[in-house]
Amino acid sequence: MKPTPIGAFVAGVFVACGSGAEPRTAPAPCRSQPEISDLSLLPKDVPVAEHGRVVDAEVEGGYVGVTVVSETQVVELYPPLARALLDAGYEIVASDNEGFEAEIFFARGRATDGAIRLREGPCPGEVTIKLLYGSPDYRGKRGAP
Repeated sequence: MKPTPIGAFVAGVFVACGSGAEPRTAPAPCRSQPEISDLSLLPKDVPVAEHGRVVDAEVEGGYVGVTVVSETQVVELYPPLARALLDAGYEIVASDNEGFEAEIFFARGRATDGAIRLREGPCPGEVTIKLLYGSPDYRGKRGAP
C-alpha cells in the first residue's frame, strides 16, 4: 500500500504529539532574526523600515522582498503604512485589515507595484511586515546587499 500525503500528515501529527508519557519541557525562548545593516535595497518612498527592525532584503525577478519585525500591533501599523503610500503617490488597489493580519496592494502607473503583508509573530508581541515591491529600479538585479 502506497502512503498518501494525508496519511503522512496524520502520522507526523502523532509523532510530533507523542503519547503524552514523555515529560513536558518548557518551550524554547523565541528568537527573532537579527537586524541587517545594509538598507540600500529598500525603496525610499515606502517607509517600512521606520516601523521596526529590517531582518531581510533581497532582489529577485525585478522585485525586492523586505522583511521587518515590529513591536507595533497590526491595527496600529496599518493606518500609517496606508497613509504613507497615498502620500507618496501610490494608489491602493486592494486592501484587507482583519486586526490580526492585513494586506495592502498598491501601484503607481504600470511600472511600479507592490504589496505589504502584516502578520502576528514570529514571537509573542511582534508583527512581521513583508514588503514585495517591483519597479524598473530592480529589473536585472539579483541577490542581497
